[in-house]
Amino acid sequence: MKRGGRLARILLIAACVLAGPATTTAEAQAGTAGNLEYAVKANYLVRFAAFVDWPDSAFGTAESPLVICVVGHDPFGAGLEQAAAAQTAHGRRLAIRRPNSPAALAGCHIAYVGAGATSAWSDQLNAQPVVLVVTDQASGPRGGAIQFVLVNNRVRFRIDQGAAARSGLVISSRLLNLAVSVEGRG
Repeated sequence: MKRGGRLARILLIAACVLAGPATTTAEAQAGTAGNLEYAVKANYLVRFAAFVDWPDSAFGTAESPLVICVVGHDPFGAGLEQAAAAQTAHGRRLAIRRPNSPAALAGCHIAYVGAGATSAWSDQLNAQPVVLVVTDQASGPRGGAIQFVLVNNRVRFRIDQGAAARSGLVISSRLLNLAVSVEGRG
């Protein structure tokens, strides 16, 4: 088995295991299996932070957190906070924000753009210099550096390395190897 394939399976299993307790309650409340999908996506969002390098200028201070923002419809509920609890990336704690306007996007390092995000959100995200934009193929707008997709009922992702580079970000080859596809691979 290729090393990348084994690592992908380990990460997916870890994401599912970590999401397990959080999704049991959520599934019971909502009565849908879709919550498991978003629990896995929440875990991926948190894990992406460790595989992307931001320039030092993206942070106010050495102690500033790495901020994950949810734009548009929020399918995660408390699951994203649970996935990020006690996690760090590059020695920084993770913080979750849900900006209520495009102007409030300043300081976001990862932005999940879900359904309902207007062009004003996209325009403002494009104006932010160092944001990893993550979208959802099923409901979110196209574009961004990472796009979630379902392959054989499993959450996977595509990477647009060019979009990441235009945002001043470097994605680790380990994450690139886990993607279903990579555009702009050099």
